[in-house]
This record gives sequence, structure tokens and C-alpha cells, in this order.
Amino acid sequence: MESLAAVFRQVGAPVSVERITLDPPGPTEVLVRIAAVGLCRTDYHVMRGERRVAMQPMVLGHEAAGVVEATGSAVGGIKRGDHVILTFIPACGKCHWCGLGLHHLCAEGARITQGPQLDGSYRRRDYSGADVGAFCMIGAFADRTVVDQASVIVIDKDIPFDLASLVACGVPAGVGAARQRARVQRGESVLVVGCGGDGMNVVQGARLCGAAKIIAADIVPAKLDWAREFGATHGICAQGPELIRAVHELTDGIGVNHSFVCIDPASTLLPAFRATAKGGNVVVTALTPDTVTEIGIPPLELFVTQKAIMGAVYGFSSPRLQIPELLALYRKGSLKLRELITRSYRLDEINRGYADLDAGRNIRGVIVFDG
Repeated sequence: MESLAAVFRQVGAPVSVERITLDPPGPTEVLVRIAAVGLCRTDYHVMRGERRVAMQPMVLGHEAAGVVEATGSAVGGIKRGDHVILTFIPACGKCHWCGLGLHHLCAEGARITQGPQLDGSYRRRDYSGADVGAFCMIGAFADRTVVDQASVIVIDKDIPFDLASLVACGVPAGVGAARQRARVQRGESVLVVGCGGDGMNVVQGARLCGAAKIIAADIVPAKLDWAREFGATHGICAQGPELIRAVHELTDGIGVNHSFVCIDPASTLLPAFRATAKGGNVVVTALTPDTVTEIGIPPLELFVTQKAIMGAVYGFSSPRLQIPELLALYRKGSLKLRELITRSYRLDEINRGYADLDAGRNIRGVIVFDG
């Protein structure tokens, strides 16, 4: 069948919306009509050449929800008409990590920038007949996609698709970083550097954990106002040494128990580290351009202050466990989802959406499909 997709062809150039050919699902695969897909910064890193992928052309997009239209002969637990969220790391169910229930560490996650399906083949071709890859084995910037069942989670039909799409990536990334990776405790203090999609959800996660002081830091003043709506107690419009000084002033010179680096770790990791108290945690949720191979933290300073630096993908928690829990929190009114969406776009407005993201005008933009 034909599919309308936003195709990445060249670094530094806008993605092009074009008709491609989409083959039927294989035995373990599912055809999904995409209803909504979030404009996550990860895809923008690819467009800018900061996150290299193995092939072009490629359909980007990974933060998505939709409806199952067909299933392969070996698919289990998923049927036509199901509402689903797609996960950007598959759960192969066979590797060491999946055997431990740590699906966010699935060994197949190493291949999500390669382009092929989980089975190594392709389902997409362009007008010239050339294979087209699928970012994160999903390729969600399209009206339809074919994904392996390892990347599919069935959800209840009462959740609006635009809200469900956010729970595919940004919400678990941020909320989970606070709850599962740092394990913020009631009464502790938190610094969130970068209040976009991930950062705003770290704020929510810290609030859910009962943090007493949640300091939001961003160079866009409007994001600090938004952060207060999600639970931040303080806002700092500063970076570098000024950020460190401001945090110390708010914490009696001690620093925060936990800091979260949610934007540009190359420039924000060291200030966040130095704004963190001795024995505290520094959690990195944001991508760094893969040309950056070092972090500028003196080893002696790390040793003496006894701080921990850690990464968090998917909030360091299995999406198969975390996503249902997050949707339950939304139903209870404990988790904000609708408020995360600043603006909705059509697929042909995708480049405008990313321009808005880059300019700091959105917490999250979402592409919504009709029908």
C-alpha cells in the first residue's frame, strides 16, 4: 500500500513529505495506522547530524500511538482494532536483559539507528524503489507503519491518542528518571536543567516523589512559568557559573540532592554536577551529539565529592511496566498530559513544528492525523 511519510534524506535539510510504498506486515509484525506522534528532540538531532543513523532515506518519528489494522500470522496478544503505543526500544523477549524484565536495556536497542526492521529486512520503498529505513524500527512520521510486536503495547481505548503518544517516550523518560533512576525521596531537593519534553516530566516525577524543592532552570523564561504549573517551586533563568551560584543560594550553599541534565549535556553537565550536593546524583536524560566523546569533570572532584553520574533511557524502567502505570496516574489526575501539548500540527507542518521546538516555543508539539 501507499503511505504518506516524512522522509529524512539529508543532514541539515528539512524532511520531505512524500508517498512511499509500505509492504504488509511479516509474521511477527503489526500494521498500525498512526493517529498521533510527538515531535521529540531526538529526531531533530538526526536531522541536524548530531545523532548519526546508518542509512538515508529513513522515516523518522518514534513517539507514537495509533490503531492496529492488521497483524502477522505469529503475532500474539494484539488484534485488529487495538489501540497501541509504540516503544522506541523493542522488547525482544530473548536477550539477557529482557529475561530480567529490563526491557529498556534490550540488546536489540543497539540497532535502532540502523534502519531495518527487527528481522533485518525492510518494509518501505521510495519512488525509485530504494529501501527506506525506519528510525527506532518504528518510522512513525507516517500515516501508517509496520512494526514488530516487540515494539507494541496495547492500551485502553479511553486514552486520547495525542496524550497516549507522549507516554511512548517523553513522559516515561522524565518521570522515570526521577522515580526509577534517581529514586528521589520525599523532602529532597531537585534541579532540572532544560525544561522541554523530558525536563518538564522530570519536574512531574519529582513532584510525585514528594520533593520539597524543585528548581527548574532554562534560558527561555516562559518555560520556567510552565514548569511551575507542573510542580517546580523555583525557577532560574541562568546557565554556567550563574546557575551554580543561584542553586547554592537556594540550598544554603549545599546544593541539590539530585540534578537532571535534560538539554545539551556537553555544556550543562558540569554546572549541574557542581550544583549538586556531596553524595548526590546527576542524571543525564538528554542526548549528546555523538561527536562529543568526553565530559569535563575532573576525576579528583568526582572522587572527593562522591557524587554519582548516571544515564537514564526510558526513565531506567521497562516501558511495558511503566507505561500502564503512567496511564493509571493520568486517570487519577496525578499526572498532567494534556498540559504538555503546546501545539498540534499536520504532517506537512513537521518542519515548522521542529522550528518551534528549536526556538523554545513548545513543551511538546504533536502531529495529529485525521481519521
